[in-house]
Amino acid sequence: MATMALFETADQLYDYKIELFDEISSLPEAQQALTTLKLCVKFNYTDPDCEIILNIADGGYTISHTIPHDVSPDVELSMSGDVAHQLWTGELNVMGAITTREIGIDGSLSKIIRLTPLIKTAIRHNKNRT
Repeated sequence: MATMALFETADQLYDYKIELFDEISSLPEAQQALTTLKLCVKFNYTDPDCEIILNIADGGYTISHTIPHDVSPDVELSMSGDVAHQLWTGELNVMGAITTREIGIDGSLSKIIRLTPLIKTAIRHNKNRT
């Protein structure tokens, strides 16, 4: 019997990502990471199918469905919506998921590693919420 995906629609996944970043962006450790990071990540999701762009620059970030015309993604990550949720909540061994191709990468692994402070902040935030 197949399990139901955590996110039924692309809008649910998009809203989750916006809410998560709105919450963690006010935390001191995330603010520090945001001020030093310049990175555009394109997330290609399945179940539900959608693309979400995270563009971090100048101490802030934007999340959108489309890439701004003057920006090229530094890296693309491909995964299911459930894997994305597991990533941001700390329920996933990221390197293991990359190795088993649960997370596909197009671009430099070193650029992806630059997201680590934000991922760790999100994980701590999510664990404190429960």
